[in-house]
Formats: sequence, C-alpha cells, structure tokens
Amino acid sequence: MGKGEELARADQAKQILEHPLYVEALATVREALIKHLLDTRVAEEVERDRLYITIKALELVNQHLQSVLETGKLAEREQEDFLTQ
Repeated sequence: MGKGEELARADQAKQILEHPLYVEALATVREALIKHLLDTRVAEEVERDRLYITIKALELVNQHLQSVLETGKLAEREQEDFLTQ
C-alpha cells in the first residue's frame, strides 16, 4: 500500500473515530453489553463468555481504526522527513 493510500485511509479512520454517531454507537453498544454481562446469573457461563467475546470484538474494531490512523500519521511523518532532506 502506498503512502498516499495510507494517508487517505488514516483520514477516513479519523473521520469515523471522531464522528459523533460512531462515538455514541460504540459507547451505547458497549454499555448495553456490559449491562447484560453483569445481569447474568452464576449458572449462565456460556452467555457470559459470549458477551465477553462480543465486547472484545467491539474493542478490536475500534483498535483497528486506531491502528489505521496511527499508520497514516507515521506515513505522513515519513513523507515530511523525506521532503525536508
């Protein structure tokens, strides 16, 4: 993937991460999953495991977007360094 594409993807990731609807959706879904997790009974191990895995998957989506953003920032710095040499 070229630097230009990395920069474009980073810009898109930033727009998503900072979009109020995404921020709201992430928080709302996470809170609902945690509430369901805390409301499970002791005997509901399978349900707790499912909810835990779902929460972790939600975090992975956010981490991926953060990673794309950081990769773009690095590409931008490399590009700036190259141009100043």
